[in-house]
Amino acid sequence: MPRIGWYLVRPLGLLATFSLLSGCAMLSERGDSGSGDGIYRESATDIVNRAPSSMSLPTDAKITPNDHAFQRTQADYHFALGETYSLQGDSARAAEEYKLTLVYDPDSPQVYVRLAAEYVKQGLISEALEKARDAVKLDPKHTDGHLLLGGLYSALRSYDDALKEYRIVQTLFPENTEAPLFVGAILAEQKKYAEAAEQFEKLGKNPNNSNAHIAWYYLGRVRLEEDRAKNARKAESAFEQSVSAKPSYPEATLALAGLLETTERKDKAQRMYQSFQEKYGPNAAVAEELARIFIEQKDYQRAYEQLAIMESNDATDINVKAKMAFILIEQQKYHEAIVRLEDVLLLEPSSDKIRFYLGAVYEEVKDYKSAVTHFQKVPVGSSYYNESVVHSSYLYKLLGDYPRASEVVEAGIKVKEDHAPFYALYASLLDDQKQYQKAVSMLSEAVKKIPDHAQLHFFLGNMQDHIGDRDGTIKSMRRVLELDRDHVQALNFLAYVFADSGRELDEAENLARRALDLQPDDGYILDTLGWVLFKKGNFSESVRALEAAYKKQPSEAVIAEHLGDAYYQSQMPEKAKKLYQRAAESETNVSSLEKIRAKILAVDQQIQALSADEIPRNPAAVKIH
Repeated sequence: MPRIGWYLVRPLGLLATFSLLSGCAMLSERGDSGSGDGIYRESATDIVNRAPSSMSLPTDAKITPNDHAFQRTQADYHFALGETYSLQGDSARAAEEYKLTLVYDPDSPQVYVRLAAEYVKQGLISEALEKARDAVKLDPKHTDGHLLLGGLYSALRSYDDALKEYRIVQTLFPENTEAPLFVGAILAEQKKYAEAAEQFEKLGKNPNNSNAHIAWYYLGRVRLEEDRAKNARKAESAFEQSVSAKPSYPEATLALAGLLETTERKDKAQRMYQSFQEKYGPNAAVAEELARIFIEQKDYQRAYEQLAIMESNDATDINVKAKMAFILIEQQKYHEAIVRLEDVLLLEPSSDKIRFYLGAVYEEVKDYKSAVTHFQKVPVGSSYYNESVVHSSYLYKLLGDYPRASEVVEAGIKVKEDHAPFYALYASLLDDQKQYQKAVSMLSEAVKKIPDHAQLHFFLGNMQDHIGDRDGTIKSMRRVLELDRDHVQALNFLAYVFADSGRELDEAENLARRALDLQPDDGYILDTLGWVLFKKGNFSESVRALEAAYKKQPSEAVIAEHLGDAYYQSQMPEKAKKLYQRAAESETNVSSLEKIRAKILAVDQQIQALSADEIPRNPAAVKIH
């Protein structure tokens, strides 16, 4: 169907067709047509000339096909069926019944109009035009026929033809207030704003116009359409007139409050919405605005209440249902959120967004298998695919299924080989399984594909350190710092590698101090600095740094051991022994534990020597590094 401007749609529907499609009284009941076509009634509830309740002819009726009574009864019968189907929303069957009505009463313009209206519902505009034209040919004074034609011409953007039809109605029935409203709408659509405004203002001031609120509303819309900045106050005044004329008219409240929001009067707008809802609601459109405001304010409970109003208005609106679910997630009501998201998924099973969030909520409640099921169904083309792969792989890891975890991330790398987090996750999985060589090979290929990703180079350097490739580690960490000079992890790691290998100690100290400047409360960085100072022979300063590190990380075995070494070299064997013992309690690596025990033995020997009043010294052969 061709585009219809907002003037021609809201709130009147398809211009002139609104009276036909919304159950307004027909011409014969208004008394403004001399057609004499008053035998058809608008609703099946009318008792005049209704078909019998059985909806069939009496069995004892002795009527010949040529009898006027037979023709009339048949026409009434099919018209009543057409009305019934129309009210039920079955336009196709309604149209068939109206066509059968015309078989028995071919000269009824009203039936042509009803048939045309059903064609409109089906989007058959050409057919609707034909029947509407037939109606006004049969009765040139048939108001609804001209109004319907005007609406159809407007839909086809044949504005001159539409204006002609509306002008006919205005000429025939000067008291009619519908036609001039549509004339104003077309003038506005043609951007003849001054003429449109004049038309709407005149209608708004007409004391006989029962729809003055609509005229004022459209006047406000015209003012904004013409020049929002210049005419905002005039538009506001028009919307206020509309609200005053009919406070229960939601479009006026929505328009006025919306305008207030754009002019930084949001509090007043919110009060308007709330007042309308309390007095005339619940209204779904107003609820939508209030829900938006409450969500912005993080007032999720009140937002949820407004969304519930919207849901009751349209139970199939998946966006509303999804927002309600997301609010429940925000409120950590995960089980309720799951129920709602599952309902949305039934309505929209292809929604990747809902799949992803369902997976995330199942993950929150630790139902990892259900979470993975949904994450795995997110398609490759989805914007949620990458995160779904990461979550799926991670959850398989938590479930202890490393082969599946690796399989998922490997599949992700195949389709998204430039997505760095996949490689980082894969490196983590291989690290957990101590498959360091495989990790080095994988990351070496990754940095070729994504050469400027600092974190991948960092992971590569870390894995190289695991396999004893110190030169490779140093090269990778230097590359990280070329890409990101403030990469704290790389600064600390490289400083520690230098200290541990006893090389580039001045550079190591600079690196450690730079890292500490960036993260002054990090116990591991303090440990690195203390270890560098220890290697440089600055034991007193080393003790201060390592004590600070131990205070931050008292359960870290390596830090306790380093502090023990610093105490030992500072001739504080009792303190050294105490720290070595604590390191031994925390250490899980067997070879490292043996080293610590050897140091405890060495300290015991020193303590025994001191007890025998021997001059304490460290034998050249004893190096506690």
